[in-house]
Order: sequence, then C-alpha cells, then structure tokens
Amino acid sequence: MIRRVAIWLPLVLIAGLAGPAGAVTQTALPQFLPQPSPMPPPTPAPLAPPINPGYAAAPPNGLSPLLTQPGPLYELPQPTSPVYPPPQLPGPIDQQKIQAYRNGLIGQQWQLQRQSVSPGSAISRELQQQLNAPDPQ
Repeated sequence: MIRRVAIWLPLVLIAGLAGPAGAVTQTALPQFLPQPSPMPPPTPAPLAPPINPGYAAAPPNGLSPLLTQPGPLYELPQPTSPVYPPPQLPGPIDQQKIQAYRNGLIGQQWQLQRQSVSPGSAISRELQQQLNAPDPQ
C-alpha cells in the first residue's frame, strides 16, 4: 500500500495543482486602503482695512520744480530752415494768356508742317500773320 500511495501521491498533487481544465485561477489582489487627503492650508486671518494716513508732509525746502512746473526745464534750439529763393512767377495774368495763345499758334504751325502742308497755303499764312503781330502792351 505504501507503494500505491507513493505512486498516486505525486499524480494527485500534480492534478490538484493544475486544477480543472479551462478553469481560471484567481489570485487575491491587494486591497489599497484609501489614503487620507492632505489637509487644506489654513486660511489666513482677514486683514483690517487700510487707514488713510492723511496728506504727505512737504519737504522743508519745497517741492521740486519738476513737479510744480509742467514742460521742459530748458528750451530746445529751433532747427534752422533752409533759405530758398523766391519763386519766379511767369508774369501778370494777361501776359500769361498772351504767351499761352502764342504757344497754341506755334503748336498748330508745327502740326501743319508735320502734315506736309506747304508754308504758302492760306492756313499757314494766317498762322504766320498772327505770330508776327505786335504784342498789345
């Protein structure tokens, strides 16, 4: 009988350790105890409202001029502007009109020359007479 037990004992132990086929073995998970939350920091005691100390005492030698007088303490030199010659006006209004009329006649004469109009044509002679007319001054 000892012999039978000696043969069966290791088989039973192996079978017992293996457990039933397809069975899931569960192991005990460690249970964590809830940790106590840290204590909130203590609330500081409320402060008393500030007290108005009143007007500040003026210094014995008076306030600085920087505080009492607005503006710069000294004047900055003004930049010098360059001197330009006076503009050259073309002349009185009537003289400008006469010059514009004369320039227009010269332009017409130039266009006629570009169009190969002969200088002896009536239009060219009329333009030349108007250009040669004395200036009414």
